[in-house]
Amino acid sequence: MNKLMDILKKNKFIILLFVIAFLLRLGVVLFIHTPIISDFKTMYDASLELLQGSSNYKTSSYFLLWGYQMGHVIYQSILLHIVNNVTFLKIMNALITSITVVLIYLLSKKVVKEKYAKIMTIFYMIFPFPLLLNTVLTNQLLPVTLTLLGIYLLVGVDYTNKYISKSIMIGLLIGVANILRSEGIVILFSIFLYSLFLIIQKNNWKKVMISFLMIVFSYYTIFQGSSFLLEKTNISPNGLKNMNPSWKFVLGFNYDTNGMYSDSDALIYAGSSEKSKEIVMERLSNYQNIPELFLKKIKIQWINSDLSWSIGHIKNMGVYHFLNFINQLFILILLFLSLVGTYSIFRYQVFKKNKLLEINRVCIITFMILLTYFFVYLLIEVMPRYAYSLQVFEVILASIGLEYLCLKKWKKILSKKE
Repeated sequence: MNKLMDILKKNKFIILLFVIAFLLRLGVVLFIHTPIISDFKTMYDASLELLQGSSNYKTSSYFLLWGYQMGHVIYQSILLHIVNNVTFLKIMNALITSITVVLIYLLSKKVVKEKYAKIMTIFYMIFPFPLLLNTVLTNQLLPVTLTLLGIYLLVGVDYTNKYISKSIMIGLLIGVANILRSEGIVILFSIFLYSLFLIIQKNNWKKVMISFLMIVFSYYTIFQGSSFLLEKTNISPNGLKNMNPSWKFVLGFNYDTNGMYSDSDALIYAGSSEKSKEIVMERLSNYQNIPELFLKKIKIQWINSDLSWSIGHIKNMGVYHFLNFINQLFILILLFLSLVGTYSIFRYQVFKKNKLLEINRVCIITFMILLTYFFVYLLIEVMPRYAYSLQVFEVILASIGLEYLCLKKWKKILSKKE
């Protein structure tokens, strides 16, 4: 009993953070009744069919083309088997994203003083976009939590002790995240860059590369094994395969829609891999328009606010526009602080003699993930909603930016007093 009380006292902020985050999110999902639309409805209906033993979804062109969406369908079906209620799915969203809030705090605390980690975590906890996204049956939420957990384990790997078993666990977490939403390749590439940086920092290069290879192996095993199993059991005719890998690039290089979704593109190219490749090459040949396209895509992906997925259905447009305005402020503050954080890392670590070897592991992997996402979204479809994956890592950089600004300010105040 005494031991339990000691644990509770030691982690009282983490417990309080989780409870408040969950209660906020629970209130949102119980109070706001967001209708199920678009791809979310397609996946939800398929989850119900899977639960009821129906196989109509198997003939749907959506799942024949985008087999990788079946991971989220199966996840929802498992939850619906426990409680067959949409609200229960959203309550699980609230639970999952509350864990995300805690993981952001734990990672930020490894980089900055505790008070700055607390401030930025609380900032994220009340950030309208991720808060309201809990009302949507999106496949973004659980994968980000699993990825963050994997990153938390990654930065704590001791390459002299039990690093292989930890590496396998990291690969499994990222692999499961990829089954639910296919962004695993971005994280794997970021970990590769992170591993190269660790080697530059004079870590044991053999053990670092063995660790990376074990991450890739376990990631590949869980993902391909699951895809094979789903295909052989005929739960998903094409497993977790993407039957048109060029599709996201078709959208990404659509100059008329600034790289966003296009109904006309979907009608012509979504069902044909060959046509998709042809139009991508044709659009790439129009290279003089690419710089302008990239600038527009950067704005859409990293700056624009869009709460339409969560509260676009409300009748009071004044409330909608007000919340969208508040959300835009949060996005701009987060972006500004994360850019300041990036500047401080480079100004005081990378470009100072011998400081390269002292850069914090969390800083390295966070920067590598955001950098990879930045270049990936220059090439593929963009949408403000996709920023959910980016913003959890922006918060970590923003905590560095906040600490930098606060310390600089207090140094100036103290120097004036002296």
